[in-house]
Amino acid sequence: MTALLTDIVRYPVKGMPGIALPRTTLTPGSGLPLDRVCAIGNSTLPMHPDSNGWIESRAFLRLAQNEELARYRTELDDRTHTLRILSPAGEEIELRLQADGRPLSAELASANARLQNWFPAGPLGPVRLEQSGTALWDWPHAALSLINLDTVDELSRAAGVRVDPRRFRANLYVRGLGPWRELDLVGRRIRMGGSELAVVQATDRCGATAVDPRTGQRNLNIPALLAAQFGHLYCGVYAQVVRRGTIAPGDTLTDLGPLADPSSIPHAASDRPRHAVLTGRTTESPMVTTLHLTVPAGPAFGPGQHLRLHTTDAQGPLWRCYTVTGSEASEIRVSVKRVAGGRMSSLLHELTLGTRLLLSGPYGGEPARVSAGRPVLFAVAGIGITPVLPRLRQLADTVPQRQVTVLNVVRTPDETPLWNETIDLLAHMPHATHHLYVTTPGAPLPVGSRSGRPTADDIGKLTADGTAEVFVCGPDGFTRQTRAALLAAGVEEGAITDELFFSPRATAHLRRTPPAPGPFEVRFTGNDIRAKWTPDAGTLLDLAESAGLRPPTACRAGACGTCRRPVVGEVAYLIEPVVLPPSGQALLCCSVPTSDVEIHV
Repeated sequence: MTALLTDIVRYPVKGMPGIALPRTTLTPGSGLPLDRVCAIGNSTLPMHPDSNGWIESRAFLRLAQNEELARYRTELDDRTHTLRILSPAGEEIELRLQADGRPLSAELASANARLQNWFPAGPLGPVRLEQSGTALWDWPHAALSLINLDTVDELSRAAGVRVDPRRFRANLYVRGLGPWRELDLVGRRIRMGGSELAVVQATDRCGATAVDPRTGQRNLNIPALLAAQFGHLYCGVYAQVVRRGTIAPGDTLTDLGPLADPSSIPHAASDRPRHAVLTGRTTESPMVTTLHLTVPAGPAFGPGQHLRLHTTDAQGPLWRCYTVTGSEASEIRVSVKRVAGGRMSSLLHELTLGTRLLLSGPYGGEPARVSAGRPVLFAVAGIGITPVLPRLRQLADTVPQRQVTVLNVVRTPDETPLWNETIDLLAHMPHATHHLYVTTPGAPLPVGSRSGRPTADDIGKLTADGTAEVFVCGPDGFTRQTRAALLAAGVEEGAITDELFFSPRATAHLRRTPPAPGPFEVRFTGNDIRAKWTPDAGTLLDLAESAGLRPPTACRAGACGTCRRPVVGEVAYLIEPVVLPPSGQALLCCSVPTSDVEIHV
């Protein structure tokens, strides 16, 4: 298919609706003319422009927190550089802009007075119009945002309702690439009309996309939809202009190939989803097959890390996590156990060579906490052996004299994927031992194996009197029982690493009201700051930011887990998280207190 540019849109005021352009000229170092030249400072964070004049978006009113911005309108006269901002009540602000986009200073006072009637003050004072002379993009080097309408169609099918492309506030809208194929353009050069662009990073979506551009209401949690249905938060890409030229709707998008020097472009190589090709397969057991995937250039996979494979079947989108059992410069291997009734595993086992698959990663791979000289125990069950192989290779290459034990629990002798390869690796380590348990009664036993399940006493004997560093991987029941046995044997909690892959779960997209009115006291223990929460304060993340704190955050929609923090006290979720955090932790972006709480920030 031929990909075509369908729409060009600029947003003179950050967070407010955009204005379509019939054509425009792109210039290196710039985005669309007069795009995001103004923003409304929320007086929550002080303005700290970097060396390029860029200021991070948390200092401004933005849709992720201020959905009412969608109900305002903007107009811009390119001949006179007159900007008009119209409120839902019909009031307006009129400003004349200078050539660099700065409003004329003589008009700022009256404009700010009107804004302060429209929007409440922040903790640092009243709101005000901000302009730096440099476009206030989402990222310092993200001059142009591009949305693939084929991907939006795929989101609509998954949501069961039409997803309005305007939710993504792109500068350039294209059609004809095919779903998710815009992600393959990262690190490449494209031609559009008379201009050429370098695609520099994929766009991970935030809570701003939950706001309906027609009504200004939050009615569809796009980050949660992406995370639960597709396994990632990406939709669209950012680009920089590398050759001046004019573009207009109807222009063709042409892929010109990889950038000559991708390292010169920030974020060109990331863990974004990208397509790989199935080039080989190896049967490990009747139920387990290793897939050999040829991958585009990207970050290397470390020992124990995993990837996600994303695809679609007749029932809709699906994804799962798989440990990388081996990787070279251009090939990744993952071992997949076929699960009865499993949509994903059945599909992967039946793929033909040459099939393209969307993958993302690397993820996870926190190393087993191996301290110098301490014994190492790997306790795994079934397909949980996959993270052990790369870790064993690392130990064999770096500290082959280390005392290493592998405990493996399988159902039948036929279900021992990668066990022979594990034994071969251990044979090169003089102080390594292995133990295989077969749980099916009466099954024939391989040489050196035992029947049944290891008892807590069996596990305790492998811990070197509780001094071992332990890595655990397997089904949830096995992991919980093994952890309990390790702790009973004297192994320190901090010496146990377990690998848990979560599966997607459907979540509600509607935002709830706080279940308790408060007020509640919230103490941020890392800074010993106390704040009073009421429903008007918003989420715990909103409250933290209003108190001058800057906890890590990304999606602001309960989908990515970036804002997860330890919490003492009771909280409730206004948005149901895609992945519930462990007990004693909470996602600040979508939770509110239902008692006095302490949060470590």
